[in-house]
Amino acid sequence: MNPQIRRFEELTVNAFPALQTELFDGWVLRFSDGFSYRANCICPLYPSEINLENKIRLCEQKYAAKGLPAVFKMTENTRDLDGILEQRGFSIAKSVDLMSAAIPPDSDAHCLNGVEVSEKIDEEWLNAAVCFSDIHHKAMQNIQKRILRKIAGRTVCVKVRQDKRVVGCGLGVLDGGSIGLYDIRVDENHRRLGFGTRICRTILQAGKAANGMEAYLQVSCENHKAISLYQKLGFHVLYHYWFRVKRTDNCMDIID
Repeated sequence: MNPQIRRFEELTVNAFPALQTELFDGWVLRFSDGFSYRANCICPLYPSEINLENKIRLCEQKYAAKGLPAVFKMTENTRDLDGILEQRGFSIAKSVDLMSAAIPPDSDAHCLNGVEVSEKIDEEWLNAAVCFSDIHHKAMQNIQKRILRKIAGRTVCVKVRQDKRVVGCGLGVLDGGSIGLYDIRVDENHRRLGFGTRICRTILQAGKAANGMEAYLQVSCENHKAISLYQKLGFHVLYHYWFRVKRTDNCMDIID
């Protein structure tokens, strides 16, 4: 068991809540009506006492009762379980890098003019986060907003304006000495202009001001442009995780 992986898995579960959460023999079961793999998955964080074959079957039943496929979030800490799931017909749906960085000294304040920072998630920020995402289904957008409103930790909400209109946004979630970067989004007509970098630097500075020592984020392994940006900001891949899912005809697709 890698304790560093478990610590970051706990941070991400706390920072990005599900609509409903259930604890089951050391596993965290998250349900959110089909919006995102992260919010609709089984996180096997702690050791199990129940027979794994029986436990997997019970999890499948719990998710099927809600019209959802059973999705498992896998890390290097769950290799044995991953092999069992593969044998049971669970395929990999998505792979993600968790990247981390030491928060740098506050040396880029001159780059942050025009960036608005607030500790409150307001409707303008929510609307921007939804608008700039790839989620266009109205019901899923509403779930996305409900999840963001449920964040219990201290938040840093960032907006960037151009001609009085919000063209980019981002969210930092503080937890002890760590700050997570979430929902770094820029309007498609304003990308590659440095707004994403400014948003990230603003969140990092807020983490530094709150005596944070480290930052982390999650990014799809296939999003090479975003990974390149984060590497320039000092982030490196700490570990990978992946989702295994077994879809059935009676369950909805996960919108991610």
